Amino acid sequence: IQQRIHSTVKNDFTWLRSSRRGWHMDAVMPGMKNEEAMEVDVYLDMSGSIGEEQARDFISEVKGMMEQFKDYRIRIACFDTQVYNFQEYTGDSGDDIAEYELKGGGGTDFDCMFQFMKDQDIQPNLMICFTDGYPCGSWGDANYCDTLWVIHGQKNPQPPFGTWALYEKNK
Repeated sequence: IQQRIHSTVKNDFTWLRSSRRGWHMDAVMPGMKNEEAMEVDVYLDMSGSIGEEQARDFISEVKGMMEQFKDYRIRIACFDTQVYNFQEYTGDSGDDIAEYELKGGGGTDFDCMFQFMKDQDIQPNLMICFTDGYPCGSWGDANYCDTLWVIHGQKNPQPPFGTWALYEKNK
């Protein structure tokens, strides 16, 4: 998860801090402005196959993402066959993710996440889906956005697109 998030953090050039690389040639070159702002969209599978412990693990991972960056914007929602409780958390808001209300309990329809993002005109840099990896149908729209599947409880997941990681609890 960390590797994928860090790859979305943007860097740019700035003239406010020149680079030392050109000094030996008497050239002034722009330096790098490192942005520490993380922006991700997180969807939590809250279908009937997700237990309370898995849900707590999902929220714990999101909290860990927030603690790694000073500046962040995380849009989060739960889903089963529809999307619930869409909220945005930022480093400035002071909101506690531990108080986020989890909703769901039906089947697992990944298409509803992608349709929700399209309907709300959301084009994320990275969408992270925490799931047990058992869809009732399609895995969603492979061409819509960069997707990371974090799969809890299944040993051999086969998402047809995006990248995936097995969630393994640290003991």
